[in-house]
Amino acid sequence: MRFRPATLLPTLFAASLLAPLVAQDRDEPRFRIGVGLSGGSFDFETEGSNLDDSDSAGMFRLQFEGTSSRGFGGGLRLESLATDDDFFVDAGFAATEVGNGSLFGHFTYRVEAHRFAMPIRAGLLLNGLVLDEVSSNDEVTYGSFGPYFEIAPEVVLARSGKTQWSLYGEVGFGGGVTFIDIEGDANEYESSTGFFGLEFGTRLLLNKIELGLAVVSRWQSMDESEPEGSQVVRAYDADYHGLMFTFGVVF
Repeated sequence: MRFRPATLLPTLFAASLLAPLVAQDRDEPRFRIGVGLSGGSFDFETEGSNLDDSDSAGMFRLQFEGTSSRGFGGGLRLESLATDDDFFVDAGFAATEVGNGSLFGHFTYRVEAHRFAMPIRAGLLLNGLVLDEVSSNDEVTYGSFGPYFEIAPEVVLARSGKTQWSLYGEVGFGGGVTFIDIEGDANEYESSTGFFGLEFGTRLLLNKIELGLAVVSRWQSMDESEPEGSQVVRAYDADYHGLMFTFGVVF
């Protein structure tokens, strides 16, 4: 089933317009550095082909975000995931390892009022998906870049001194141009890819130390490439779903 992240645009746009109405200046700037480790499953489906599989995968995340006392700032988020090295074997193809990495550099406007906060992020997403055949080391690389937007509401449920417990969510979407490189093929293929991200979890802040647990999902869907001669690269859908533990420092 192919998702359509653009259908979320009216809802997210309306939220971004209403959110500044409750904005409130902080007394000082806010910075957050965090890492995350996740285990879950990765699924890859090729349109019009049985080159499909689903297997266990792991994800690593590193992120930084800083905002001023007025809520303006920016940040970076790096995510990298990899599957086991027997991907596509059940479908009758050579054993393959799948790697997927992304870098999201963004501007941030952080809305904050009493027990509610919501960073609104807009920036550029760089994504690389690599299918690496284990025996030959031949690779198919899908490199994409384009705009990405995200909102991340958080509600504090309980607070005592410098300790607080909260629930949070993140919803993001974007899209961009994709360049496809197939080892041994001199053709240069181009396509477009849509991205959608969803995360929901809880955080415990102990003074400056933040611990979290969340369900994280990532989807990407590429259209069939523009033809090069008589050749095209088939469309695909890929998604990751996992449970993530996070550790951060907030100051």
